[in-house]
Amino acid sequence: MSRLERIESEVAPYEIVTFKSTKMLTQMSTLDKLVAEKSLAQVVLSLPRGQFHERKIYAYPECVAWMKSVRQMVTGRVASDFTPHEQLVERLRQWMSGDPIVYDRMFHDMEPRAENVWEMKTADLRIFGWMYKPKVFVAVRGGYADDYKEPTKTKNYADDRNEVVKARDALPLDGKKFAEGDFDELV
Repeated sequence: MSRLERIESEVAPYEIVTFKSTKMLTQMSTLDKLVAEKSLAQVVLSLPRGQFHERKIYAYPECVAWMKSVRQMVTGRVASDFTPHEQLVERLRQWMSGDPIVYDRMFHDMEPRAENVWEMKTADLRIFGWMYKPKVFVAVRGGYADDYKEPTKTKNYADDRNEVVKARDALPLDGKKFAEGDFDELV
């Protein structure tokens, strides 16, 4: 018996890693790979001293561009002491740092719940996406709250929800593309 045959007989088959098996593992699409390919971007803020990144946000390039455009927006009809840009930065900071997120007022699942689409909210902003895994939100679209309200309504939530589902379905992720569960399990 050769040395290789003796080693193979002593080692269980699942412990042997071949070139072919490692090549297959590296071809899997992950969020990190999609970030490297620029299909997604990880949104990261510098957190204040003593706060650490406990949750993650990834965003489509169009959503990142929208986030940048928020700087030029003005406060809408819901009274807020903060500009839309300040609201966005604060909500992102709260999310990333693991600060408490209040269901419905700050973040909630959209109807029908079976589609697993979530909405992150501020007084003036809406961000639509899905939970890839617990504590990992993928943002697809952003919107200005007044655009969803009468009498100036130009958008509806169903269109944004459908765009999230369409974008998620088209994303080349291996395995399950979204996490299912209740707010407390995912956030």
